[in-house]
Amino acid sequence: MKAIILAAGACERLRPLTDDIPKSLLKIGSKTILDSQIDVFNKLKINPINIIVGYQSNNFSKRKEKLFYNKDYKNNNILESLFCAQPAINGDCIISYSDIIFKKNIVEELLKCKEDISIIVDKDWKKSYINRSMHPYSEAEKVKFDIKNNLIEAGKTINLDDVDGEFIGMLKLSPLGCNIFNKYYEIAKNKFLGKRFYEAESFAKSYITDFLNYLISNNISIKCIKIQGGWMEIDTVQDYNKAQNFF
Repeated sequence: MKAIILAAGACERLRPLTDDIPKSLLKIGSKTILDSQIDVFNKLKINPINIIVGYQSNNFSKRKEKLFYNKDYKNNNILESLFCAQPAINGDCIISYSDIIFKKNIVEELLKCKEDISIIVDKDWKKSYINRSMHPYSEAEKVKFDIKNNLIEAGKTINLDDVDGEFIGMLKLSPLGCNIFNKYYEIAKNKFLGKRFYEAESFAKSYITDFLNYLISNNISIKCIKIQGGWMEIDTVQDYNKAQNFF
C-alpha cells in the first residue's frame, strides 16, 4: 500500500503564515501537518510515500519521499494535481489532501475496506463548523450516500437538508480502482477539456468530488467509510489556531 499526498496548492487563505512555505509544512504542535500524516502512514506500514508539490516546492527539496511536480498549480486544481503523479497511481493506493490532520484509527478503517474505490466520510461534520466563520458550511465537500453506503453525489452545492456527511479528503484505491481512475480520467479530459465539469468552471479547475460524480455517472461504485470526527482540515488561520490542541 502506497500513499499519495496532494501538496501543490498556494494556500491563499492561510496568509501570511504561508507567504514563504506551503501549508503542509506549517507546524501543529511540534510536527508539520505533512509529517503528522506520514507518521500515521509509517505506523501502518504504508509506503512508499509520494508527494505532489507546486507552490514553494523548494521547501520540499531535502525530503526523502518521492516528489512529483505540478508545474501549473496556479492554473489547475486538485484533480489535475493528482494526475501529475499518474505513474504512482497503481497497485493499492491511499490518496490524501495535505491540509488535514487525523488520528490513526481513521486510516485503519479505510484499510479494512475491500472495495475498489472507497472514501472517508465524516457523519458528524457539522460539529467541526461551529465557530468556523472563515470556512462556512458552503465550503464543505459534502456527500450523499445510500442505505448500503454507496456514494450518490459529492460536492459543495448539495442542499444541507440532503447531506449525509463530509468527504474529508482521503480515499483508497485497489489495483482495479487505480485502473478505473486512470481510464476515466483520460476519457473525461478528452471530453471535457476547456468545458465545465460538474461543479467546476472547467476541467482544469475540477476537484476530486467532480471526478467522483463523473465516475458515478458511469456506474462506478464508490463506498463511503463512515467516521465520527477524529480529523481536522487546516484551511484558514482560524483553523490553524484551533488545530494546535488537536493532538
